[in-house]
Amino acid sequence: MYIDIHTHKLTRPTEHEVAIVNIHDDFANNTASQSYCSIGLHPWYLQNAVNDFDTFAALAAYKNVLAIGECGLDRICATDFALQSTIFISQIQLANRLNKPLIIHCVRAFNELLSVFDSAKPAVPVIIHGFNKNDSVAKKLLEAGFYLSFGRSLLSNNESLKQIFRAMPLEKVFLETDDSPIEIADVYKAAALIRNTPEDDIILQVKRNFNKVFGI
Repeated sequence: MYIDIHTHKLTRPTEHEVAIVNIHDDFANNTASQSYCSIGLHPWYLQNAVNDFDTFAALAAYKNVLAIGECGLDRICATDFALQSTIFISQIQLANRLNKPLIIHCVRAFNELLSVFDSAKPAVPVIIHGFNKNDSVAKKLLEAGFYLSFGRSLLSNNESLKQIFRAMPLEKVFLETDDSPIEIADVYKAAALIRNTPEDDIILQVKRNFNKVFGI
């Protein structure tokens, strides 16, 4: 069974996959249509976040909503950074109240992210999705206790990232497809090749991680 921790594909095969579908808009309709999903106020789409927060928070309590996110900080989008930080902190607090993990979007703002977490401490597991940064960032995030989720970057020619993934403790790894057209099975195959380990070992450990983080 392949676990896709973060995808934007609204229609998914289910026989050999478990997917957490990310919802960032039309929360009521999209949340109702998914077996498992995460919902978050993405830093790209915060125009109505303040007005929508109560509705968003009520839907986040639904049982099929497994996580809050993706949410976080993004230094290259047009959204005011102070607003991003305010809404991000509100979502950390919501995740703590609901006891649901956080799935994090972070672009060129990892120092700021860690600073926010120092003040608004998450009491739940934190997953950094789509990790494709350097070894120094990876070490800081792992030292903070976070999980790192890898996706299409494992299928690229990024040798430094492959080295980071090769050295990762599997107990802190998730795999994902995000918004790419790739299949989650291809990500698992790439992960097994990079680590020179049987694919079943990857599958079993990610399943253990999933059970630990999400209680399923």
